[in-house]
Amino acid sequence: MQRARIYRHPAGAITRIETHISIVYLAGRFAYKIIKPVAPGFADFTSPETRRRCCEAQLSLNRPLARGIYLGVHPIMRRGRSLTLESRGRAVEHAVKMRRFDESGLFSSLARSGALSPRDVDRAADRLAAWHRHAPRDAPLVRYGGTALLKAQVDAVNASLQAGCNEPALREIGIWCARQLAQHTDAIDRRRADGFVRACHGDLHLDNVMRWRGEVSMFDCIDFDDALRWIDIANDIAFLVMDLRMRAGTRLSNRLLNRWLEVTGDYAALELMPLYVVYRALVRALVASLYGQCGSHPKAAAAARDAARYIEIATAETRKPPPVLLLCHGFSGSGKSVASRALAALSGAVCLSSDVERKRLESTPAANTRLDATHYTHEARHAVYHHLLRLASSVLQAGYSVIVDATFLEHDHRSAFFALAERLGVRARVLDFQAAPNILAERIVTRQRNRRDASDADTSTLSLQLNTAEPLRSDEMARTLAFDTTVAAEAFDEPAFWKPVLDLMSSPAGESVPDTCRIMCKSESSRYAAEPDFHLPRSASAGRQPRYQDDAQ
Repeated sequence: MQRARIYRHPAGAITRIETHISIVYLAGRFAYKIIKPVAPGFADFTSPETRRRCCEAQLSLNRPLARGIYLGVHPIMRRGRSLTLESRGRAVEHAVKMRRFDESGLFSSLARSGALSPRDVDRAADRLAAWHRHAPRDAPLVRYGGTALLKAQVDAVNASLQAGCNEPALREIGIWCARQLAQHTDAIDRRRADGFVRACHGDLHLDNVMRWRGEVSMFDCIDFDDALRWIDIANDIAFLVMDLRMRAGTRLSNRLLNRWLEVTGDYAALELMPLYVVYRALVRALVASLYGQCGSHPKAAAAARDAARYIEIATAETRKPPPVLLLCHGFSGSGKSVASRALAALSGAVCLSSDVERKRLESTPAANTRLDATHYTHEARHAVYHHLLRLASSVLQAGYSVIVDATFLEHDHRSAFFALAERLGVRARVLDFQAAPNILAERIVTRQRNRRDASDADTSTLSLQLNTAEPLRSDEMARTLAFDTTVAAEAFDEPAFWKPVLDLMSSPAGESVPDTCRIMCKSESSRYAAEPDFHLPRSASAGRQPRYQDDAQ
């Protein structure tokens, strides 16, 4: 395969790349991937027929997420003492023919050079969300994605790592995994029964994701074991979330997760996300450790360091600080959405947008489709806050901090979320975003002109808000952090801008915090705990116009 005459096209200088289970030959504008006759433990490729079937599976399974890259399966024929890719002769092997691409576009390469951008991550999240929503759901075996099989997979990885790595943390991680599997058995099997186990990619690390022809493509999916491909979609996205954290930093990792959640609406996936993140970190640690144990491999030392770092990622996921509930507060145009998304990327919190969730409730096909006034009645507004309250409760109980991106201009809405925090025993703060009225109006006009987000607010909405908003009360002010959003947008990306809230989020529950983040006194906490969730007033009618459109941000 390293001789140019075997190919039916100009081959140029041929490059050979070898992994644990395959060999790739780069020849001219194409790449040819051959599966090695090996049995590495997780699969057995020693049979020629098995290798042929795997090649065919690579072609069919990868095409949906890597359009234009996978071109065909070609038999490698023996003619006399020579090999050829022509169709005559005796087949001795099969190769997957792929269109060659520039490896500088791999997410791993972009991450190393610091060129991986938020736009890349958003495109990856959108592509995966679209695939996950429509991926096949008829799993070949009912056990795929279930607790029993997942436990066997996690245990196997843990056992292999503990046998080959001298890392004290692995035992603690193994105990944590066992506890998580026992605790979330019902959730794992319920999601399988509800159709969240689908035909996934299965191997979403940064070496398998790339910029290509103006979009993001994912290639080299799991093709040799259905049990590793038919998994919960949360398990699939967790792989990329984890590997971004390891190789590109927490901001891009957090951004990916938030974007995927916003597009899919699958916030229930968060209950299992820590377990899946740890599992995926252990998988990559195992792969890296195998390279690290090969002293002759040119990257053995780097691989050993990577294995240790993946174990650190897993350890950190088992020791996350307690969650915090953050309520955005401010008029339309105050910068809440831009600021809260920046904070979510910095902190790892999950951002819930009233604008996005309102349109999800209405099954609106596009986030920038404008809703009419019937979607902003008194009842409709309360329904959105009830929905946000349920989502926030689910996310907090999964162990993630929550930023609720809504205006919160009514006391009853704020009170309901404070009561939720009291019931769950988490700390809550109001983030008060402030800007002068003329700036608010200018931003709204600009936003309407561009129509790039989910907000339906116009200047009349702002006028209603300014005239009817219920100011923060003294007890709420004691739990409020104020932010001036007239600064340059880049300031939102700086940890210094968010220092009080980041300090709060990183501190253990019950630890003292600065005066700017005062916790309510006992009497105030008790009063909120006694207050029920808000209810619709009996006098409200379905056709009533909103007193003010407080969520149209």
